[in-house]
Amino acid sequence: MAARVFEESAQRVSDGVTELLRKQPFFGSLALRLPLRADPSRETLASDGHEIRYSPRWVAATDAHLIETAMARVVMACALKHHTRRGGRDPERWQMASQFVTHALIRDAGFTLPPDAEALDGVSVEEAYDRLPEPRENDSGSNGDTPPPGGQPSGAGEGDTSDTPDSPGAPDAGDGQGQDDPGDDDRDGNGPDGDGQDRDGGFDAPASHDPSGTGEIMDAGARGDTNAGDGESQVDVIAEEQAWDEAMHQAMNLARAEGKLPGGVEETVKNAHASTLDWRSLLRRYMTDAARRDYSWSLPNRRFIDGGLYLPSIRSEGMEAIAVIIDTSGSLPAATLAEFWAELREIAAEIQPESVHVLQVDAVLQDAAEYAPDDLPDEITVKGRGGTDFRPGFAWLDEQGIQPAVCLYFTDMDCSDYPEAEPPFPVIFCNWSEPPEDWNREPWGERIDISPAGSSAP
Repeated sequence: MAARVFEESAQRVSDGVTELLRKQPFFGSLALRLPLRADPSRETLASDGHEIRYSPRWVAATDAHLIETAMARVVMACALKHHTRRGGRDPERWQMASQFVTHALIRDAGFTLPPDAEALDGVSVEEAYDRLPEPRENDSGSNGDTPPPGGQPSGAGEGDTSDTPDSPGAPDAGDGQGQDDPGDDDRDGNGPDGDGQDRDGGFDAPASHDPSGTGEIMDAGARGDTNAGDGESQVDVIAEEQAWDEAMHQAMNLARAEGKLPGGVEETVKNAHASTLDWRSLLRRYMTDAARRDYSWSLPNRRFIDGGLYLPSIRSEGMEAIAVIIDTSGSLPAATLAEFWAELREIAAEIQPESVHVLQVDAVLQDAAEYAPDDLPDEITVKGRGGTDFRPGFAWLDEQGIQPAVCLYFTDMDCSDYPEAEPPFPVIFCNWSEPPEDWNREPWGERIDISPAGSSAP
């Protein structure tokens, strides 16, 4: 019986990833990058940023849409780095704070939360944590009865159904008839063999705590490692956060291309990660993501085949032409331009676009040249020193019928003359100045600040 539950739950979790890819590609593409593993020690479903672990009993007894909600919740928490930011804070209080923050985002994205799931809008996980009362002594906090943090959270239900056997917040409830339960072997929090290890032979995971029944976020450092003598692997937090930044932005681009990127998620993620990546990494990410990508069912994802899960793989079909517009007005910093140009040449040689269109523009188009990706000159001779107007370069691309996979605009942003309509392709403003705090943001596109701080503006 237990074996059947494991098999059926594996299929249900696989189906959940597939549905997320179809309906919510931002969350689906994040979930797709994580291996799925049955873990009877979990109350519901959890992630440590490295994999998705799930309780087979909970999956077998839970509606499909709530499984998808839990997946979306935990990958959203990973995208916001909740699995690396806890530090020395109380783990159960941190878990609740993470849920309050991510509930608001996935609710606005269209997911259905359990009736008693609470949410806070517009706050960070640290702010939510500080609003929660400190746990009482000898109070595990696992009953989910902690008062709401500071004011009325949105999304709270009218009644408390946490004690109802069929409630989404009570994943471990049995049928109350004393019949054999296929999941009884995991009630002690250990694996089926009762030896303190999980089904795959790993070490004991930390105690499970999911007050809302919407999935839990585990510390990145809590990953079991059978090769580590202390049962805990060492995680490079900087590399971990970098990997999630890259994955999150790829997911954003994919969902945006399909017209299914939730606005609230986009704004929150951009603000949360805007200053975390060096501009070279951001530029490389945008250029790489501009290559056409799609999910292919004819080429299954080999990572999951051994586990019996048939999921699609990401297929890259190459890259179209790219455009580079250089603002040649005023005082162009030669050293910064040289650094930008060197990075551009390296990336173009790596991703091999069909061609690279290089335009030099001040108030008018000063020069236009086309290069093969391996033939970009070592340096360019700057032409023009007039005013700044963002329209001529885009007008030239439109007149020539060129729709690049991505357009990079190297500029100081000291201009308010934009095309009336947003171009039908991604635009990345590579800003080499340091605009004041009250600077009027660009009406469309995204911006990378190539400044002494080397980071992107929030």
